Amino acid sequence: MAAPSNRIFIPAANLETYDPSTPLPDPGPLKLLFDNRHILPSAAENTMSTYQTYRLQGLIKLGWPTYGYNKIHLDPGTLKLIWYTHAGAEGSRSYALWQAEVVYEMFTSLTEAGFRPMLLGYTNENPYPSIGGSEPPPKPRKDLGAPRRKVTSASGYVSGHSGGKGNPHERVMAIIAREEEREAREREEIVRMGEKAEAVGYGEKVGLLGSKAGDGEVV
Repeated sequence: MAAPSNRIFIPAANLETYDPSTPLPDPGPLKLLFDNRHILPSAAENTMSTYQTYRLQGLIKLGWPTYGYNKIHLDPGTLKLIWYTHAGAEGSRSYALWQAEVVYEMFTSLTEAGFRPMLLGYTNENPYPSIGGSEPPPKPRKDLGAPRRKVTSASGYVSGHSGGKGNPHERVMAIIAREEEREAREREEIVRMGEKAEAVGYGEKVGLLGSKAGDGEVV
Protein backbone atom coordinates (compact mmCIF):
# COMPACT_ATOMS: atom_id res chain seq x y z
CA MET A 1 0.00 0.00 0.00
CA ALA A 2 1.59 3.25 -1.10
CA ALA A 3 1.57 6.18 1.26
CA PRO A 4 -0.16 9.36 0.10
CA SER A 5 1.87 12.45 -0.69
CA ASN A 6 2.84 14.32 2.46
CA ARG A 7 2.23 17.95 3.19
CA ILE A 8 5.26 20.18 3.60
CA PHE A 9 5.31 22.87 6.22
CA ILE A 10 7.65 25.77 6.94
CA PRO A 11 8.73 26.33 10.56
CA ALA A 12 7.55 29.69 11.85
CA ALA A 13 11.14 30.69 12.59
CA ASN A 14 11.98 30.39 8.89
CA LEU A 15 9.03 32.30 7.44
CA GLU A 16 10.86 35.65 7.22
CA THR A 17 13.68 34.18 5.12
CA TYR A 18 11.53 31.81 3.07
CA ASP A 19 11.86 32.20 -0.70
CA PRO A 20 8.78 30.80 -2.53
CA SER A 21 10.88 30.13 -5.63
CA THR A 22 13.11 27.71 -3.70
CA PRO A 23 11.85 24.12 -3.84
CA LEU A 24 11.15 22.63 -0.42
CA PRO A 25 12.72 19.32 0.61
CA ASP A 26 10.38 16.36 0.24
CA PRO A 27 10.30 14.12 3.35
CA GLY A 28 9.21 11.21 1.15
CA PRO A 29 6.62 8.56 2.06
CA LEU A 30 6.09 7.17 5.52
CA LYS A 31 8.24 4.17 6.35
CA LEU A 32 8.47 1.58 9.11
CA LEU A 33 12.03 2.20 10.30
CA PHE A 34 11.99 -0.50 12.98
CA ASP A 35 9.34 -3.09 13.75
CA ASN A 36 9.34 -5.45 16.76
CA ARG A 37 5.64 -6.17 16.95
CA HIS A 38 6.44 -9.87 16.58
CA ILE A 39 8.28 -9.94 19.93
CA LEU A 40 5.60 -10.83 22.48
CA PRO A 41 5.43 -10.55 26.26
CA SER A 42 5.40 -13.68 28.37
CA ALA A 43 2.36 -15.94 28.08
CA ALA A 44 1.25 -14.93 31.58
CA GLU A 45 1.35 -11.22 30.70
CA ASN A 46 -0.08 -11.44 27.18
CA THR A 47 -3.81 -10.73 27.47
CA MET A 48 -4.37 -9.34 23.95
CA SER A 49 -7.61 -10.59 22.40
CA THR A 50 -7.53 -13.30 19.74
CA TYR A 51 -9.00 -10.94 17.14
CA GLN A 52 -6.41 -8.25 17.77
CA THR A 53 -3.62 -10.83 17.78
CA TYR A 54 -4.58 -12.07 14.31
CA ARG A 55 -5.02 -8.51 13.07
CA LEU A 56 -1.55 -7.57 14.28
CA GLN A 57 -0.04 -10.69 12.74
CA GLY A 58 -1.57 -9.73 9.40
CA LEU A 59 -0.07 -6.24 9.55
CA ILE A 60 3.34 -7.67 10.42
CA LYS A 61 3.26 -10.03 7.42
CA LEU A 62 2.27 -7.15 5.12
CA GLY A 63 4.88 -4.83 6.65
CA TRP A 64 2.22 -2.18 7.30
CA PRO A 65 1.89 -0.06 10.46
CA THR A 66 -1.90 -0.06 10.07
CA TYR A 67 -4.57 -0.63 7.44
CA GLY A 68 -4.26 2.69 5.64
CA TYR A 69 -1.29 5.05 5.91
CA ASN A 70 -3.67 8.02 5.69
CA LYS A 71 -4.84 7.16 9.21
CA ILE A 72 -1.41 8.08 10.61
CA HIS A 73 -0.63 11.72 11.31
CA LEU A 74 3.06 12.59 11.49
CA ASP A 75 4.58 16.00 10.85
CA PRO A 76 7.76 16.12 8.77
CA GLY A 77 10.81 16.37 10.98
CA THR A 78 9.46 13.94 13.56
CA LEU A 79 9.44 10.25 14.47
CA LYS A 80 6.47 8.31 15.85
CA LEU A 81 6.97 5.57 18.41
CA ILE A 82 3.98 3.20 18.60
CA TRP A 83 3.50 0.32 21.03
CA TYR A 84 0.84 -2.03 22.42
CA THR A 85 0.12 -2.75 26.06
CA HIS A 86 -0.09 -6.39 27.13
CA ALA A 87 -3.89 -6.08 26.96
CA GLY A 88 -3.70 -4.72 23.40
CA ALA A 89 -4.25 -0.97 23.85
CA GLU A 90 -2.24 1.07 21.34
CA GLY A 91 -0.16 4.01 22.48
CA SER A 92 2.05 6.42 20.57
CA ARG A 93 4.25 9.49 21.01
CA SER A 94 6.01 11.72 18.48
CA TYR A 95 9.54 13.09 18.90
CA ALA A 96 11.79 15.45 16.95
CA LEU A 97 14.45 13.96 14.68
CA TRP A 98 17.28 15.23 16.84
CA GLN A 99 15.99 12.90 19.60
CA ALA A 100 16.56 9.84 17.38
CA GLU A 101 19.12 8.20 19.68
CA VAL A 102 17.00 8.33 22.83
CA VAL A 103 13.92 7.28 20.84
CA TYR A 104 15.75 4.16 19.68
CA GLU A 105 16.75 3.43 23.29
CA MET A 106 13.08 3.69 24.24
CA PHE A 107 12.18 1.39 21.34
CA THR A 108 14.66 -1.19 22.63
CA SER A 109 13.40 -0.93 26.21
CA LEU A 110 9.78 -1.31 25.10
CA THR A 111 10.79 -4.39 23.08
CA GLU A 112 12.47 -5.97 26.10
CA ALA A 113 9.35 -5.28 28.20
CA GLY A 114 7.11 -7.01 25.63
CA PHE A 115 5.24 -3.93 24.43
CA ARG A 116 5.58 -4.77 20.69
CA PRO A 117 6.86 -1.38 19.48
CA MET A 118 7.38 0.00 15.99
CA LEU A 119 9.05 3.22 14.89
CA LEU A 120 7.77 5.31 11.98
CA GLY A 121 9.44 8.11 10.07
CA TYR A 122 9.71 9.62 6.62
CA THR A 123 11.93 7.91 4.05
CA ASN A 124 14.01 10.99 3.22
CA GLU A 125 14.37 11.92 6.91
CA ASN A 126 15.69 8.58 8.20
CA PRO A 127 18.04 9.53 11.10
CA TYR A 128 19.56 6.04 11.48
CA PRO A 129 22.72 5.37 9.43
CA SER A 130 22.57 1.68 10.38
CA ILE A 131 19.55 1.25 8.08
CA GLY A 132 20.66 3.56 5.29
CA GLY A 133 19.80 6.92 6.82
CA SER A 134 21.83 9.98 7.73
CA GLU A 135 22.98 11.30 11.06
CA PRO A 136 20.13 13.05 12.91
CA PRO A 137 20.15 16.85 12.95
CA PRO A 138 21.68 18.57 15.99
CA LYS A 139 19.53 19.72 18.85
CA PRO A 140 18.20 23.21 17.97
CA ARG A 141 19.78 26.10 19.82
CA LYS A 142 17.61 27.83 22.38
CA ASP A 143 16.01 31.08 21.30
CA LEU A 144 18.02 33.91 22.84
CA GLY A 145 15.27 36.48 22.27
CA ALA A 146 12.48 37.42 24.64
CA PRO A 147 11.89 34.90 27.43
CA ARG A 148 8.96 32.57 26.88
CA ARG A 149 6.56 31.11 29.40
CA LYS A 150 7.44 27.54 30.26
CA VAL A 151 4.86 25.07 28.93
CA THR A 152 3.68 22.61 31.53
CA SER A 153 0.49 21.36 29.93
CA ALA A 154 -0.45 17.70 30.10
CA SER A 155 -0.04 17.33 26.35
CA GLY A 156 3.53 18.57 26.52
CA TYR A 157 4.33 16.37 29.46
CA VAL A 158 3.14 13.10 27.98
CA SER A 159 4.82 13.87 24.67
CA GLY A 160 8.22 14.06 26.31
CA HIS A 161 8.76 17.73 25.46
CA SER A 162 8.16 19.42 28.81
CA GLY A 163 10.10 19.79 31.99
CA GLY A 164 8.37 16.90 33.71
CA LYS A 165 10.29 14.57 35.97
CA GLY A 166 12.11 11.60 34.47
CA ASN A 167 13.51 10.95 31.02
CA PRO A 168 11.26 10.31 27.99
CA HIS A 169 11.44 6.54 28.46
CA GLU A 170 10.35 6.77 32.10
CA ARG A 171 7.43 8.99 31.11
CA VAL A 172 6.32 6.59 28.38
CA MET A 173 6.50 3.66 30.78
CA ALA A 174 4.46 5.65 33.32
CA ILE A 175 1.84 6.33 30.63
CA ILE A 176 1.67 2.59 29.87
CA ALA A 177 1.26 1.78 33.55
CA ARG A 178 -1.59 4.27 33.90
CA GLU A 179 -3.29 2.90 30.77
CA GLU A 180 -3.09 -0.67 32.04
CA GLU A 181 -4.50 0.41 35.42
CA ARG A 182 -7.39 2.16 33.67
CA GLU A 183 -8.13 -0.94 31.57
CA ALA A 184 -8.06 -3.12 34.69
CA ARG A 185 -10.54 -0.81 36.43
CA GLU A 186 -12.84 -0.88 33.39
CA ARG A 187 -12.78 -4.69 33.30
CA GLU A 188 -13.53 -4.85 37.03
CA GLU A 189 -16.46 -2.44 36.55
CA ILE A 190 -17.90 -4.59 33.73
CA VAL A 191 -17.68 -7.70 35.92
CA ARG A 192 -19.22 -5.84 38.89
CA MET A 193 -22.12 -4.53 36.78
CA GLY A 194 -22.72 -8.03 35.39
CA GLU A 195 -22.81 -9.55 38.85
CA LYS A 196 -25.16 -6.79 40.06
CA ALA A 197 -27.50 -7.36 37.10
CA GLU A 198 -27.68 -11.07 37.87
CA ALA A 199 -28.34 -10.38 41.55
CA VAL A 200 -31.46 -8.30 40.79
CA GLY A 201 -32.73 -10.70 38.14
CA TYR A 202 -32.06 -8.35 35.22
CA GLY A 203 -31.84 -11.27 32.82
CA GLU A 204 -35.34 -12.44 33.71
CA LYS A 205 -36.72 -8.93 33.27
CA VAL A 206 -35.17 -8.69 29.82
CA GLY A 207 -36.83 -11.98 28.90
CA LEU A 208 -40.23 -10.55 29.81
CA LEU A 209 -39.88 -7.89 27.11
CA GLY A 210 -40.66 -10.50 24.51
CA SER A 211 -43.89 -11.77 26.16
CA LYS A 212 -47.22 -10.73 24.67
CA ALA A 213 -50.35 -9.47 26.40
CA GLY A 214 -53.85 -10.61 25.54
CA ASP A 215 -54.44 -7.65 23.20
CA GLY A 216 -51.40 -8.52 21.05
CA GLU A 217 -49.19 -5.72 22.31
CA VAL A 218 -45.71 -6.32 23.62
CA VAL A 219 -45.47 -5.63 27.34
